[in-house]
Amino acid sequence: MILTVTPNPAIDKTLYVEELKKGELNIVKNARTDPGGKGINVSKALCSYGMEQIATGFVGGANGRLFMDLLDDYVFRKDFLVISGETRINIKVIDIRTGIVTEINEPGPVILKEEAEKFTELLMKYLEECELVILSGSLPKGLPSDFYGRCIRLASGMKVRTVLDADGETLRHGCGARPFAIKPNIHEFERLTGKTFSDYKEINYKEIKDEIKSLHKSGIELILVSLGDKGSILSYRNKIYHAMPIPVQIKSTVASGDAMVAALAYCIINDFPPEKTARITSAAGSLTAALDGSDMAEWEDIKKEYDKVHIEEI
Repeated sequence: MILTVTPNPAIDKTLYVEELKKGELNIVKNARTDPGGKGINVSKALCSYGMEQIATGFVGGANGRLFMDLLDDYVFRKDFLVISGETRINIKVIDIRTGIVTEINEPGPVILKEEAEKFTELLMKYLEECELVILSGSLPKGLPSDFYGRCIRLASGMKVRTVLDADGETLRHGCGARPFAIKPNIHEFERLTGKTFSDYKEINYKEIKDEIKSLHKSGIELILVSLGDKGSILSYRNKIYHAMPIPVQIKSTVASGDAMVAALAYCIINDFPPEKTARITSAAGSLTAALDGSDMAEWEDIKKEYDKVHIEEI
């Protein structure tokens, strides 16, 4: 079983406008409301993979109740800790003409010390029955920056593998706990390593490769770095592949990274080789970018397309 942990879930409100104009009235052409958060998107994607899973995290207030109602549309187990704070709302404004996405995210609730302690008990309960834990997204106020690191150490103590998708100090502390896998995008990877690998035209693959090798030495077995329209790099079992994305008409990239994490989890559980994993994760990200809002690519579609992904060993 896979456990997804989303400490800071959200209600995602996606608004489509013909052309976003700053400082002016903008008329919404279409709108949708979804349960959101990086781990939630992963869980939604995993539904189509037929993977047994459970989703957990913190929810609270009227927004939390609406969030759980929205989540009822998805058939997987949920066990969220109810807190005194209010679940956040995230707004995404998509400019139909340019495809540019403007995001406005609330910070989320403040997690009390006793609530964090209760969550640890909840986590320990599910670690007894799962084989992979996915830790995704930002942390709400009140949780320490090493929250994911603590979760990883608890999982490792029970011989449960972990996948970490985070940013900044949260990612840095998490890496210090030696997760099985990490999935940063190129900007998160730059912040993690303190180096710049891209000038938005060219990417220095050699330097990325050197930093990846350094992270492997620290105990992280699998590293997947997404590069936007430049594809992705996967390093696993002494193989490093660069995968180019399948050409698609992009509608929304907000959940592409989460789709890659879900695909990565599927590949880990099924013990797929690095080359196949590179293809599947790339296809998942590309096909999800062709969908609206936080809709996730279905496994049946990914299965038809992943062989078309061009990869090369670097």
